[in-house]
Amino acid sequence: MTLVAAPPSPDVLTPPVTSARPAVRVLGTALLFAVSCALALVLAEVLVRLFAPQQLVALRPDVWQPADSIGWTFRPNLNTIVNTGERPVHVFTDANGFRVGRSGAGTARTRALLIGDSFMAALQVEYEQSFAGLLEQRLPGRIGSPFAIRNTGQAGWDPPQYLIQARRMLDRDTFALVIVSVYLGNDIVTRWPSHIPPLTPVETYRFRLPHRFSAAEFVAAVLRPTNDILKRHSHAFIFFKSRLHTTLMRLGLAAVDFPEEFQRSEARSGRWDLTAGILADIADMAARRGIPTLFVLVPAPFQVEPDVFQAYLRGFRVDASRFDLDQPTRFMKERLEARGLEVIDVLPAFRAADARGPKLYGTIDPHLTPRGHDVLEQLVEPRVIELLAKRR
Repeated sequence: MTLVAAPPSPDVLTPPVTSARPAVRVLGTALLFAVSCALALVLAEVLVRLFAPQQLVALRPDVWQPADSIGWTFRPNLNTIVNTGERPVHVFTDANGFRVGRSGAGTARTRALLIGDSFMAALQVEYEQSFAGLLEQRLPGRIGSPFAIRNTGQAGWDPPQYLIQARRMLDRDTFALVIVSVYLGNDIVTRWPSHIPPLTPVETYRFRLPHRFSAAEFVAAVLRPTNDILKRHSHAFIFFKSRLHTTLMRLGLAAVDFPEEFQRSEARSGRWDLTAGILADIADMAARRGIPTLFVLVPAPFQVEPDVFQAYLRGFRVDASRFDLDQPTRFMKERLEARGLEVIDVLPAFRAADARGPKLYGTIDPHLTPRGHDVLEQLVEPRVIELLAKRR
């Protein structure tokens, strides 16, 4: 008898179909996509560095120190380089932590005390290109005698800190003039603290797990730390960030604040009289010592550059009719002059100068450019000469 083997069953001939292969395909596609994106980002970084190199932002908490009653100041005797996004800048300070030029603090008998915020600290330009540096260079030839500036300008300060600094400086030194810079973008305050606790002004963000499921929390926990890392290391990131400013504003990743002072609804706010009162106290304090005070109203970029304000409107998705771009300038000028104080409003001249070009404000860091400082100094210098002459 011949035995014939039975044909194998279909189950034996055909391996079972599982879901492993589709999963492998998906994983492979995702991996290929990730590698392609990484290569594209590397290529973009290389191309930008070769053909359109950008200024990386350097966060330098070692430049500042906490200070009791006034919050923070520059560290004394600095000799370093800072880059806020526009260019590397040499920063020197004297033994008091005041910014000075390469040759140190001036020793002239005729001195002016300069008080203000980051626009006077001017970490975006070399000291010799700043408002303070230009005054020191140009004024001696105009007045026929040596002249020096004590520049106490500090990033992030506002009028309550100006008053504290003025009191400290006037109690220990003599000046021919006090110059107070009032930045109309954020110097109109709603509080008057007499004491500011010691702080470190450089804000950095660390990766962490989101505390709750929300877009704002994801931005704070993931996107902002990513932004901090990339702006210090990636030329491509800086390049594209400057061109996607409106989108980044909507995501909360642009270093801008909603311009509250420019809202028409703030016209009846008490902030105007409060701020004017603080500034008037500085002038009164100086006047008791026979020292005149000059207030310089420094415009915000969106007051001067129409394109910048339009970017704000798109970024915050608000109606332009809600804003009055001249409101802070007009209200502060009126209130200071009503108290008999010397005020310079440079807004019309800034708009005219900006229309002629080049720009008065930076692209990455929206503080004054070297030309912005030059225009400001030329506008303020004649009044400084006049006040010095009256005092003599």
